[in-house]
Amino acid sequence: VSSSVRLVGGGSRCDGRVEILQHGTWGRVLAEQWELREAGVVCRQLRCGEAESADSLPKAERGTGPVGLRGVRCAGHEAELTLCNTSVPGRALPEG
Repeated sequence: VSSSVRLVGGGSRCDGRVEILQHGTWGRVLAEQWELREAGVVCRQLRCGEAESADSLPKAERGTGPVGLRGVRCAGHEAELTLCNTSVPGRALPEG
């Protein structure tokens, strides 16, 4: 099952805050710390090429609304963000 991911608030579709579509609702994706590993997975999933930068926003700039994934930690080789480790039990989709 493929998940839908988007970047919002940036200058292009390949720039911005990460959101994920779950159960018909877009939610914010909160990483323990956004690094190039996590950004690389998102960029690959969106077919945006290699990640150029990864920024952890100050709390005031992270937006409001539902949280789709929290505590995301990627190894960097995952095909989709939902295959990374998260601190939300039962949210990750099985591979295949």
